[in-house]
Amino acid sequence: MEPKPKPNWKFWKKKKSSKPSTSALPTPAPTLVVAATSATAIAASAAPVETNSTISPVILDNQTTQHTLVSTEANSTSNPPERHAPPSHPHVSKTEAWLSRATLFLTFTKSVAEGVGLTPLKAACEGVVTLLEAVQTVQDNRSAWNELVLAIKAHLNTFKRQLGQVGISDILEEVESSLRDPIEEYFNDVTDLLANILAESGITEADIKTNKLTISILVQRIGTTKLEAGVINDYRLRLQTAQSKIMQSLLLYIASSVGNSKDDAVLAKLQFTKPSNISRPRECVKGTRTDILSECKEWSVNEDTPNILWIKGHPGGGKSAIASSLVNELGIKKKRLGSSFFFQRQNATTMTTPALWRTVAYDLARHPTIRKTLATRMKKEEIDLETPNIDVLFQQLIQDSLTKVEDIPIEQSPIVVIDALDECGGLEGQRAKDRKDLIRTLDSWSQLPRNFKLIVTSREESDITRLFSRTQPHTIELSTGEKTDAQSKEDIQSFLRIEFQTIAERYPESLSADWPGSKIIEDLAVKAGGLFIWASTAIKLVEAGEPEEQLKQALSGKGTGDMNGLYVQVINTSFPSPSVQVVQNLLSVVGTVIVAKEPLRLSAVAQLLSIAKSAAEHICTGLQSVMESREELRFRHQSFVDFLLDPGSDASNFSISLGKAHEALASRCLKIMRDELRFNIGNIESSYTLNDEIPGLESRLEKCISPHLLYASRFWTTHLEEVSPSPEVLEDVRYFLRNQFLFWLEVISLHQLVNGGVVILLVLLKWLKRRGLEDLIALASDMPKFITHFNTLIPQSVPHIYLSALPFVSEESWIAKEYGHRYPNTVKIEQGGDRKWSGSLNILSGHSEGVLSVAWSTDGRRVLSGSYDNTVRMWDAETGQQHVSSLEGHDSRVRAMAFSPDGRWVVSGSSDKTLRIWDVETGQQYGSSLEDHHGQVQSVAFSPDGRRIVSGSFDKTVRIWDVETGQQHGPSLVGHDGWVQSVAFSPDGRRIVSGSSDNTVRIWDVETGRQHGPSFKGHDGWVQSVAFSPDGRRIVSGSSDHTVRIWDVETGRQHGPSLEGHNGWFQSVAFSPDGRRIVSGSEDKTVWIWDVETGKKHGPSLEGHNGWVQSVVFSPDGQRIVSGSEDKTVRIWDVEAGQQHGPSLGGHDGLVSSVAFSPDGRRIVSGSYDKTVQIWDLKTGQQHGPSLEGHDGWVQSIAFSPDGRRIVSGSSDKTVRIWDVETGQQHGPSLEGHNDLVQSVAFSPDGRRIVSGSSDHTVRIWNGETGRQHGQSLEGHDGLISSVAFSTDGRRIVSGSYDKTVRIWDVEAGRQHGSSLEGHDGWVQSVAFSTDGRRIVSGSYDKTVRIWDAETGRQHGSSLEGHNGCVQSVAFSPDSRRIASASDDKTVRIWDVQHAPLLEMSFNKASSLLNASRMTDGWIRGANSERLFWVAPHLQMGLFPPFQTLFIGQYIQTRLDMSKFVHGAAWTQVRGDWAEASA
Repeated sequence: MEPKPKPNWKFWKKKKSSKPSTSALPTPAPTLVVAATSATAIAASAAPVETNSTISPVILDNQTTQHTLVSTEANSTSNPPERHAPPSHPHVSKTEAWLSRATLFLTFTKSVAEGVGLTPLKAACEGVVTLLEAVQTVQDNRSAWNELVLAIKAHLNTFKRQLGQVGISDILEEVESSLRDPIEEYFNDVTDLLANILAESGITEADIKTNKLTISILVQRIGTTKLEAGVINDYRLRLQTAQSKIMQSLLLYIASSVGNSKDDAVLAKLQFTKPSNISRPRECVKGTRTDILSECKEWSVNEDTPNILWIKGHPGGGKSAIASSLVNELGIKKKRLGSSFFFQRQNATTMTTPALWRTVAYDLARHPTIRKTLATRMKKEEIDLETPNIDVLFQQLIQDSLTKVEDIPIEQSPIVVIDALDECGGLEGQRAKDRKDLIRTLDSWSQLPRNFKLIVTSREESDITRLFSRTQPHTIELSTGEKTDAQSKEDIQSFLRIEFQTIAERYPESLSADWPGSKIIEDLAVKAGGLFIWASTAIKLVEAGEPEEQLKQALSGKGTGDMNGLYVQVINTSFPSPSVQVVQNLLSVVGTVIVAKEPLRLSAVAQLLSIAKSAAEHICTGLQSVMESREELRFRHQSFVDFLLDPGSDASNFSISLGKAHEALASRCLKIMRDELRFNIGNIESSYTLNDEIPGLESRLEKCISPHLLYASRFWTTHLEEVSPSPEVLEDVRYFLRNQFLFWLEVISLHQLVNGGVVILLVLLKWLKRRGLEDLIALASDMPKFITHFNTLIPQSVPHIYLSALPFVSEESWIAKEYGHRYPNTVKIEQGGDRKWSGSLNILSGHSEGVLSVAWSTDGRRVLSGSYDNTVRMWDAETGQQHVSSLEGHDSRVRAMAFSPDGRWVVSGSSDKTLRIWDVETGQQYGSSLEDHHGQVQSVAFSPDGRRIVSGSFDKTVRIWDVETGQQHGPSLVGHDGWVQSVAFSPDGRRIVSGSSDNTVRIWDVETGRQHGPSFKGHDGWVQSVAFSPDGRRIVSGSSDHTVRIWDVETGRQHGPSLEGHNGWFQSVAFSPDGRRIVSGSEDKTVWIWDVETGKKHGPSLEGHNGWVQSVVFSPDGQRIVSGSEDKTVRIWDVEAGQQHGPSLGGHDGLVSSVAFSPDGRRIVSGSYDKTVQIWDLKTGQQHGPSLEGHDGWVQSIAFSPDGRRIVSGSSDKTVRIWDVETGQQHGPSLEGHNDLVQSVAFSPDGRRIVSGSSDHTVRIWNGETGRQHGQSLEGHDGLISSVAFSTDGRRIVSGSYDKTVRIWDVEAGRQHGSSLEGHDGWVQSVAFSTDGRRIVSGSYDKTVRIWDAETGRQHGSSLEGHNGCVQSVAFSPDSRRIASASDDKTVRIWDVQHAPLLEMSFNKASSLLNASRMTDGWIRGANSERLFWVAPHLQMGLFPPFQTLFIGQYIQTRLDMSKFVHGAAWTQVRGDWAEASA
């Protein structure tokens, strides 16, 4: 029999979609209990109603979960749970079984809906379940099945809409396939089951629609169908599997919800901590401003209106009250997604544009999609909350987030309220960078879709008017004065009536309930002239005294909306006959509140001004109608500040001069610091404890550092720069510089303000220079250098400002001369240390990734940097502050930049293959990008006349561009066979030089585009950087071959020898403006200066960067150098401060692999990876004669002959060579035979034999005269032989190996003598016998030197520690009293072995301390890991440990005297007798 054709049930079978629609947003409905109800009622139960709902995690108790699972399983063996058990009826068992299963699964779905907050779905499920139960019990209901089918259809539709709720899909995105899909699959199965049952029963769609289907007909048909139990069971299994999947997915959903709670901690970083004095303005009085509020509400739900609403008006017009009311009226953060922000001029330092957009982003994150977007990007550190580039911050936090929810309905779309735009930026107003930033971001908002609404209130100031003339917002103007409309007057009357009623209630015996009557209220409303602030101030005036008298004062003003007149009344009423002192106090208090850089409490103001607190309170009480004073002092309205600052106002006696206010605060800040700064202001008990390890630090600081002292310490120079110096102020500045600098550092260290401290001092220095105060400039100049030099240490520890920074300060520093003698009980530098400052003037931090390129502006005032972070940043060269926002637009790394000669433009080249031109003042891109290169742009430069730009690229071409048109000028310059790494114009603009990865330098004619002359060849590696000399006659090039070469432009020949010394690629080179010096930056992290004429290094390396130095350039005056590095910083260096004083000690250009004493102890020989052997004078440390050259590989080992006339060397070229000390020539042929590197060599005591050890694991003995091998090779080590040596009698040989052992060999027998000497934790690199043959010394990869007893094989004493790298070579002095060790830390150290006790006495009490010490992270630590003192990185390698007597190397050699060093709990004794004398 053929199967019956099944009806088409597509009218209610759900079509599966890949992603739920988000076009509709159903909202919860009340639960309906349905008993045998109609489908219409069920559909109504699922209908959306307006309510506020949130998405909550699934909550399923164990009982509910177990019940559901057990019930499902029960279907296969027994009846469903008792609640749904069908009545016993044999003819309807199949129907009843199906009804039970449907009820069960719908009940389960309801629990799911309830758990995830899908309230409409829950309501629909309850309705359908109730209907099913009714069908089971009411068998004769004729329309039951019809209603059932239609009800389930409504149920499924509700579920489908619910899954599409905005945000649900985004919350579940991580578990999308494992939660949403199983739920959809479950409902597909329910649908299929119903369809098949009905189809198999012969029920058609027409039966449903015509209502002809009765329960008896259905039962009869089902009973006679071929729908076997197995088929039904198949559906049961499908539904059971679907349910199981849902349960598993719910667990994932719960985990996802927990993940959302983890997002809270991430998103909390967005939160702006509002100052305690900031609260939302009062709302409009109920029943007022209804017309304006209605217009705003209509605009907020109209997608056809602009997305910005501007409410503008005069000061006091009630803009803030309207803004505050709108927050409630629009249901922001309650019924509707949104945020609000209220600017206040007196809080301009905290209420900033970044704070605004961070607040908005945090509030918008209530939406699941935005929440997930922000949290994910913040976890990946894709959002830089500290970026000074507000445009990027706006894009990342707001623009990118909102674009994720573009389809949100207008009724629920985000709306943001920004009040008092004109108060952003504080007193600077339109000039403030913060205000300019905000204007730009509002412009960006106008370009968002129209359903993202923004309300802005402000005065009608020029920059705001210009903004809104471009963006064309919907505008509401608040009428005031003569234009005041009737509605505004009525609103003000309502406000006055309510406020007067409150006042009258306080005077029940004397004032009537309707006081002062309608006529007076109407008169006051007319006087207000539409200004709510006038009405509010009048009320405050009346409240401040006897009501009737105060009311007369309020009524006595002239005209309408006369705020000035009212303010005069306020002052005259509060201070009717003020004394001179009261007037002075009023001016001081009010002036301080106006110019203070942050809000202050009354007590702090009194302390700052040195007036009695009661006197300050008297002023604040008198001004209570215009000033709030409960917490921080602030004016109720900006119009009062405008009134006070107007010298032409009616209250000229009370007019405030900003200059005098700044002068008064500057003077008081200096005096407060003079009175309150002191040594150990934080009462820190131990120098071992870092600041952040001090228990209860915050509460301690509150007790030790008063709010007014903290304010003075932070802002004293900010006020000082606004005034001219008076004798009194100058004396206070002088006292600070000479006595309190270190005490002030304590305050900024404890409050983590060290970076800002540099800026504070640079402002001071600028002020001193501007006024020519030479006697103070020298000392003040050293102070920012001091902070920069110790910028790692000072934020960590207050005690170590004295114990670690001051002792190591440059000996020529004014700080050392002024403060050093006052703190005698510190470590003292006996030898070495810094003679001058390191040369680093400032560290510019801000890039999130490495800096690739730097440039100076032509006036030397600004520095430019380009970075891997795709941005260009501009810095103030003096203060180190960023100038304008980052220049952003490139899609990849910014590899090159340059200023135009007039300083107006900046060009940048990027890995995105484009060049961009930027306006320096605005930070905006000029014109379109220049986009013809086919590879990343490596280098750019302006022509001298600023009309053209040259660029070099990975596409192997050089291109010239016209600045005005943005078009390429002429054809590309083609010829290089590799990437063009660097380009530059000649000074006359007629030629271009380019350097390439093809190892050549080429010169091009700008006009013809042809190469000028042949290529300059000579480099063995890529040419990384090129530059013309100022006179255009020479070119400098830096290469990956570690050399700098100077070329003659006309001849193309190299000028002088190559400049060598860097231990890495030359990344950048540049001439000084006078052409006499060259600066180079290298991947060895250093900056070098070279003398062009001599080709020698000029002064020491400039060190401080922690990554490759990618770019260097001289300042226009040649006195400074700027460098950019992969360590993400830009550094500015003082060229003169970087000069070395005294003769250079020279040194190898590679790691030192081996050293040895001459027999007379007067010389030392060293071998190096630079393939040379060098001889040194032990007394002077100077090199003796030229280097011995000839090896083709690294020199691994060297040794003197017993008579001191010859030197033997072993090399990685597998040979042994003998040298004549006097002539420097090789003696005889090379000794060959080893099959691998020769690691070590030594002479026998009689000089007739030489021993060598090799990487071939063998030791060989050679005849020194014939060069032939003596006997068989000595074998036994399991690793390469790193070192060998003869005993004094020549009968034994000692060898050290990479198998970490030392072995002794019998020369005659050719066998090992005794057991191996074991103890090192790393490869043994070098060994030697003492002169008497009783001891052996070994040096190892474990950085230690060990001494062994040659007879017993036991270690003698403790290991000698101090090297910061592998110990490559060791040797005894002829008298066996000293040991020399050389390391790949490029140092040689001399250790005293015999007389360690004598040295111990000279160190006195500190000797054992230092002997037990070790260094970690720059800290010298004691035996218990306590922090003793800190050493700057550039001094760490040259620091002498105990018992070391000599040091040879390129590092600064530093020996310490610790005889008076105090530390731990005794650190406060650092001042010694001076503290008592100064007390």
